[in-house]
Amino acid sequence: MFVLLAPLSNAWPHEAASPTLEANLPSILTLDEASATVGLLCGESPCPVTESPILTGCKDSIVVFVADATAGPPATDIPLSAAFDIVILFIIINTNMKLEWTHNQAEGFIYCEIDNIIYKSYNGGDNILKIIDGNEVANMGKYDKNDPWEIEKQWISETYSDRFGVYEPLGASVQEMEQWHIDHPTYTEAFPAYGLFEGRYLDRLQRESHMQIGKDMITVLMQPENKLFIEWDKHGTGKFYRREWCEENNSFYNVQPCCVFPDNPGRTELSDEEKTSIIEQNGLDLSLI
Repeated sequence: MFVLLAPLSNAWPHEAASPTLEANLPSILTLDEASATVGLLCGESPCPVTESPILTGCKDSIVVFVADATAGPPATDIPLSAAFDIVILFIIINTNMKLEWTHNQAEGFIYCEIDNIIYKSYNGGDNILKIIDGNEVANMGKYDKNDPWEIEKQWISETYSDRFGVYEPLGASVQEMEQWHIDHPTYTEAFPAYGLFEGRYLDRLQRESHMQIGKDMITVLMQPENKLFIEWDKHGTGKFYRREWCEENNSFYNVQPCCVFPDNPGRTELSDEEKTSIIEQNGLDLSLI
């Protein structure tokens, strides 16, 4: 949790906050909106928004407090406090570490880039190579003694927690896992042994389920009987993508390879001609999707 004090002016209403902040933290809430989110009233002490455990694992957000809504005047040593109203921004950051992996389909590997470090795997994460400045320094196998990737994740967490969050695995016995599911009846995914991001499962590579199952795109067609799965990157490239059928699992592949299905080909981008053909053959009206 970080606290930032800034002058409130017509040039910086809460709907259009700093571009840097807005790029990193997509949701900006007023005090009333934040209180409504957690189902509590404003004006309580301690503050129901910043103190409530309900916010643990919540969506990244900026909560805006106008000075009048807070207890007491702003600090006297804040520059410009005499000339401007003061807005206090409580930036709520997910504490569970999520890493961004990219699929290089042409060469058949996935990779995660952090500064001058690249983590790369050709088998969906069974073996993870660590490459620094182009030099391979480690090959971390899933079944190696002491699980070096687990140790590496702890190091990433300690070194880059401000960027990726804190790694908080949930190791538990079978009985504890069963009890965890009982205590979280609305959760329907696998036990989150590697933590949760915005309430969603994280896999061993710290990829969130939202991305792996394809919620980042819009499903245009899903016809298992025809082994046809078409997705639309409406808010990105505007392209159509095809998800391939997995005979072994009798269903469509996820978005990226994993240790269970390391040969997952991933999404295949369709040409503009193929996109037009799909639209015409299926009578699609994209304005309604």
